[in-house]
Amino acid sequence: MNILIVRTEGPKVDPNAYNIPEIELAKALVRAGHQADVVLYGGLSDDSTLLMPVDDTGVVRYDERLLGEDAYVAEGSIDGEDPDRFISVYRLTGLRLGRGCIFFSLKGISENYDCVMVRGYDRLTSWRFYTDRKLKDRVVIYDENYDDITGRSRRLRRWIFDGTLLRFRSAPYTTCFAVSDMTEEYLRSRDFKNVFRVGSGTDIDMLDEAVVEAVPLTAIADLDSEFGRAYRRAEAASGSGKFFTFMFRGRLDPDHNINFVTDLAERLIRSHDDIRFIIIGDGDVEYRASVLGRMKKRIAEGRIIHSAHVSQEELATIYKMTDCVLYPALYDPMGTVLYESAYYDTPVITSRVAGTDILIENGRNGIIPEDLTLKTWLDAAEEIYADVDMRNGFKVALLEDRDSLSWDNVVRRMLKVWPGRR
Repeated sequence: MNILIVRTEGPKVDPNAYNIPEIELAKALVRAGHQADVVLYGGLSDDSTLLMPVDDTGVVRYDERLLGEDAYVAEGSIDGEDPDRFISVYRLTGLRLGRGCIFFSLKGISENYDCVMVRGYDRLTSWRFYTDRKLKDRVVIYDENYDDITGRSRRLRRWIFDGTLLRFRSAPYTTCFAVSDMTEEYLRSRDFKNVFRVGSGTDIDMLDEAVVEAVPLTAIADLDSEFGRAYRRAEAASGSGKFFTFMFRGRLDPDHNINFVTDLAERLIRSHDDIRFIIIGDGDVEYRASVLGRMKKRIAEGRIIHSAHVSQEELATIYKMTDCVLYPALYDPMGTVLYESAYYDTPVITSRVAGTDILIENGRNGIIPEDLTLKTWLDAAEEIYADVDMRNGFKVALLEDRDSLSWDNVVRRMLKVWPGRR
């Protein structure tokens, strides 16, 4: 098959960035014997295309104009390369409409493909494709939506979409690939009939490279970076003794339940002199200031290390330093942190978000508390803190499950139920 994968939302993203789902799905489809290309939002600049090698870490090698006889290669040459092991990434001009976007030249490009995969049922571009009677079984949806309690504007947008455009859908039998069992349930509640859970994945190549380039533990304090400076301040304030380290990674916002994280940190730090928290994440200015205010005392004592941003090489080292990841998120539709934790064999205590249904088996390779009360999570954290055999057992189980992390598994599940192949 020749498949076009459309990222139906803005803003612009760097194709070389870590774990872009559309890029990773395209590469996995090529490895599975198909050809796949990707459309990304390009703003109001000219249409262009990038060629990306499938068997590399994602570095763009060539840049050429998209259309016409004047196409040119800006750098490098594809002489000696297998053209079937590249994907084209089209950066198309378009307009942002809320979170979604529309593309001016997408229709013409899509006619050159056997199938079109769109991201999210509730984006205008997606809707225009899966309601087109002429396309019928040529369109599939990859979706991560599920019901949540935190995103008021997100819920309102979906409510408006479901009450207007979705009512005029002519193709309820469009095949939908769901990231999680929660997404599968959500799409079926919107009367989509052919919904299949396929999961998500992580960019194994980039993580492998980060491990090779990881900063040695002994050199982390010498880094001239935000995290290096925060680590030095913490060591100066609290000493360089042995700490049991909990880590949280995620945006500082209500979706990721960051205030619950700071409450957990306060209670655990107060109870144990050898517990330290590493919190990685940024947020909107006012909300971030509020969260940092709650952590100010413990940051000054060196018991919480906060860094808004870290490099992949630093992150690999931070996971080595971490004894357990705490992830009580209220809404995470892709589960990136869980996939990272599993890759680095780091035990995790997590709420039910995308990824838990595929990656985490409660009590075998992680803990999924039965509710989101402070007591339940404190009990789980205390248990994993005290039981080294439990932690080691989780690590072994996560290592055994390493093959489940790749996007190749996602594609294999897709191809089993792809329209026309079932």
